[in-house]
Amino acid sequence: MLRNLWTVLALTFVAATFVAVGCGPSVDDDDTAPDPTGSPVITDLSPGPGDSDFFYQSELWVEWNIAPEGATYALSMGGVDVAGTTATKSSGRVLTFTPDAALDPGASYSSTVSWNSADSPLTFDFQTGAYGNSLTTENELLNKTFNLDLASAEFVEPPGVGPILQSQIGDVAILFSVTDDSDFSANELQILGAVGTSEGGTVSQDLCGQTLGFTYGPDGELGGGDDVPATWNNPVMEMGPTNLSLNFQGIEATIQDLNITGTFHPDLTDMRGGTFSGRIDTRPLAPELDPEGGEGAICDLVVETVGVKCEECGGDNPGVFCLSIVAENVNADRIADTGVVPRACEDIIADAATCPDEAAVFDPAADLSYTDCPAWSATGDDDDSAGDDDDSAGDDDDSAGQ
Repeated sequence: MLRNLWTVLALTFVAATFVAVGCGPSVDDDDTAPDPTGSPVITDLSPGPGDSDFFYQSELWVEWNIAPEGATYALSMGGVDVAGTTATKSSGRVLTFTPDAALDPGASYSSTVSWNSADSPLTFDFQTGAYGNSLTTENELLNKTFNLDLASAEFVEPPGVGPILQSQIGDVAILFSVTDDSDFSANELQILGAVGTSEGGTVSQDLCGQTLGFTYGPDGELGGGDDVPATWNNPVMEMGPTNLSLNFQGIEATIQDLNITGTFHPDLTDMRGGTFSGRIDTRPLAPELDPEGGEGAICDLVVETVGVKCEECGGDNPGVFCLSIVAENVNADRIADTGVVPRACEDIIADAATCPDEAAVFDPAADLSYTDCPAWSATGDDDDSAGDDDDSAGDDDDSAGQ
């Protein structure tokens, strides 16, 4: 049950902000500096000397074994200084450099790091990769399926929750594709998502699960007047803010203030340098953890396990039951040249022989009424098909199963 809970929590925050940020050092701002004896020695840095595929929107950083004195970071391209801001963290052991503007794709740069050591300065060259270059043919983005690599993402909010989530969702895949309903001339993309599985390196869509209309608005249907299409600025997409309703194995939840952005490789091999974030009201999920624990069961768990308190939900349903999650360094590999297969509850009901547990979610009374989905004809009879106005679920005179 706990695994299901954390899986649902992870899935609920999948559609989130793919903000282009770079990979940072595996250190924490609250780290205690080691015993300050000896000369500071560089233990890690990004980019490294000779790197040829540095992500163009990443932060540059250097880490020492002990905090150096007077450390500086200078960046140049073709002998011209690149403006940026430096900062320190982890008790001074890490020096970061954030350029004022994104680096040029496919360009050569030179870094110079200086500090109080006989090894100073360290000067090295590196090159950015192709990310940031525009797609030559935008239509090639349509119906390519990408898989978000949550297992290697860095969860930064709430602090400490990442290892818990990742230990539970290692075999869960989150898929998305840009659909044919997109309009590049209007710079608008429609995005469809799905849950999948990863087994032995093979990723596939779970056809027993409903697909996720990331841009389809609160009603979950394209063209309902409440769509929130993603903005396209070749090669970057940006979506939100919007709310996304999810139903995972009968558990309903809503991602609030959903945002998605990401930068595609010009060859569409992957999307790189992203994060996802969002906020969820934990109350609908609480019974999965403890049916008798009340609506605060998940918040109690998070406090006990990672020491993070829930926040005020506000809006029409106030209460201190909401959690915000942010993960950085999210990549998404292309896994197929065919898009996510749309799957509504009617499709799952039709495949009840293959998806018995999932189909049963829509028929809790086991009477073929399918209260959360239009009635489905077991025989496929045209007079008793899903969505038939004269024989829909809940019709007292002629409902399915009577």
